[in-house]
Amino acid sequence: MKITTGLKFVALSGFLITSCLVPLRSFKNTKQPSPPDYANRLYWAALPDKLDSCDFELTGYGVVDGQKKARADVFFIPPTNYLNGYKWNASVNDSIARELTQKIGCKLQASVFNESCKIYVPHYRTAILYSYFAIRKKNGRQAFALAYDDVRRAFLYYLKHYNKGRPIIIASHSQGTDYAVSLVKDFFDKDTTLNKKLIAAYLIGRPIYDTTFKQLKLMSSPSETGGYVTWNTVAYRTNTFYGDPVGKILGVNPLSWKTDTVHVPHQKNLGGLPFTANKIDTALTDAKVAPSGFLWVHAPALKKPLNHYPGMNTFYYHKNDYAFFYMNIRENVKLRIETYFKKYPA
Repeated sequence: MKITTGLKFVALSGFLITSCLVPLRSFKNTKQPSPPDYANRLYWAALPDKLDSCDFELTGYGVVDGQKKARADVFFIPPTNYLNGYKWNASVNDSIARELTQKIGCKLQASVFNESCKIYVPHYRTAILYSYFAIRKKNGRQAFALAYDDVRRAFLYYLKHYNKGRPIIIASHSQGTDYAVSLVKDFFDKDTTLNKKLIAAYLIGRPIYDTTFKQLKLMSSPSETGGYVTWNTVAYRTNTFYGDPVGKILGVNPLSWKTDTVHVPHQKNLGGLPFTANKIDTALTDAKVAPSGFLWVHAPALKKPLNHYPGMNTFYYHKNDYAFFYMNIRENVKLRIETYFKKYPA
């Protein structure tokens, strides 16, 4: 699989490199953690019949877990949970990494699908964050390849033992999206029976280019199926990010589900989910697909936005790619599934 550095913000990268612990040895000379056995439920962060953070509900705000009756599946690949350390890949038994996956990957992100989908989230040996700055020395590429091998094996196990013929959504965030792109290329970006089972791919938080896929199309309407959507959230009028020159960065506006550059006001935002996960903030942010392909938003008009949506600064809203548009995503997932079953009623 090929990982591009994409979204490289100079100040941020300098901070990360100087503040994080990094592997002491090369990938080749580092003993890697044991691979997960996906026949063991311990190595699934979320399963439909397992008590986990993807079962999250806020019934007073209309957030209800409907996995028991769901007719579709989502295979969700969570983001980086290994920020610093001395190995290139996290152990799937690491308690901190597992807790981050439950809190961020499951509760704040993958739970957005729980009204309409049965949710499957594998634990995998995520590459350390520093790997993005070690790609040219092979160490980063090898760490990513190891992580993707886990994700691919988890997906194959899911297909064989869990899917039972249901249509599929592939979804992800950040580092997880790098592997989701490879997964989509391997299994869906071609004319196969499995391709017809794809409702949509939500490939969020990493640059997707017009050269990324051969057949799979960027969806440009809210009810379209069989393609993908993508966005990368930054502060309004920010253009200080740099991507590898492999094509034009693509983007969809999660308030309109269109690819145009029309500004959509905050009144169209059905609600964001704060880090406290105790309420829904309606009319949270506006959104506009910038000419660069990134998603421009104004900061939430809250008294203490950093307390509720951490990870925000002048430029970088990456951690809130799902949080800002939580309720809009829930409604869109429901709509695409309904459209899919009208198209394929059997």
